[in-house]
Amino acid sequence: MAVRGVPLLALALAAAAASRLQLDDDAEARLRVSFTQAVSATDAADRAYRAAIESTLPRESAHTMLSTMAAFREMVQQTRESATRELGEIWRRYDKSYGWFDPLDTYAAPTHGLNHADATRAATIADRARGQVDALRAQANEAVVKMLTAHQIETLRQGKLQRRERFRTALSDAAREALGLPAEQPQFDALLDHLTMLAEGWY
Repeated sequence: MAVRGVPLLALALAAAAASRLQLDDDAEARLRVSFTQAVSATDAADRAYRAAIESTLPRESAHTMLSTMAAFREMVQQTRESATRELGEIWRRYDKSYGWFDPLDTYAAPTHGLNHADATRAATIADRARGQVDALRAQANEAVVKMLTAHQIETLRQGKLQRRERFRTALSDAAREALGLPAEQPQFDALLDHLTMLAEGWY
């Protein structure tokens, strides 16, 4: 059951950040609140990117690209949900909860308490899911590239980079607010890189 009023992406971000930083439950709860606000910002950044597609491409091409993106996202979400169910079953054998980790994230959920066979099985499930998404992405990209000019591809690439920077800024502000981190903390960059990549995987 999801936490009421908290987007699944915010839950996944909080779980990943708390695990990487070895934070307690209270800190993870604060991250959930802050990342809920951040997800509103990432949603807005994604809408801006989709608007750029509509303004950059001819109407028919824009429609085809947006439809392809929507289909890809739906299939990725189905893959994520399927992997989460499989992983949840493994964790339940140990009276544990898989939590809110994204199985498509390269940062795996901790397997403390699982035997070697089940830990290996969990890694295999996550690897398989990521492989399926990579294949789906390659198919979607191949379909899209065929209808774009080099100039259009570059324009949209820049738009995607801008979206990524907006993601990163929103996540940075949210994490710093929740954890009371100083404005300058270089070692925080690695965590932000990870969280930004995680968020991109949801769009």
